[in-house]
Amino acid sequence: MILGKCPYCDGSVIARKFETQGKKIKLYTCENAHKQYDESEAFVFTAESTCTFRVYSNAFLKWNKRSFSQYEMKKLLQDGQTTIRLHGRKGTGEYFKYVIPDKEYGVSILWEEDVPKEGEEELIS
Repeated sequence: MILGKCPYCDGSVIARKFETQGKKIKLYTCENAHKQYDESEAFVFTAESTCTFRVYSNAFLKWNKRSFSQYEMKKLLQDGQTTIRLHGRKGTGEYFKYVIPDKEYGVSILWEEDVPKEGEEELIS
C-alpha cells in the first residue's frame, strides 16, 4: 500500500507487514531503500539503495505508544509533521508531541514544542 511521497526523494513510501521475535509490526519504507544481510549478518542498505527512509511502527514503544499508525504516517508525509499521543512510564497521563522526518532515525519527536490542547488558542505576546 502506497502511503505518500518520500520526504527525501521522489519515491513512494509503502507499508510492509512482517513478524520479528513473535511480534507483528509494520515497516514504512521508501521504495528506493533496500536492505539485506551482509556476510557479518548485519542488516545494511544495498549498493542499489538511493534512499534511507525507513520507520518501524514500534518506533515509539519506549514512550508507551504501541504503534505508529498508517494514518499517522500518511499525515507525516503529507504535512511534513504529525501529532502523536504518548503516555507516562506507568501508562498514566498522556501528552501530545509533534513528530517530523529524521534522516538518521526515520522520525524524531520535537520535545521542545508543545502541542496546543483542543480548543486552546495560542496567545499573542
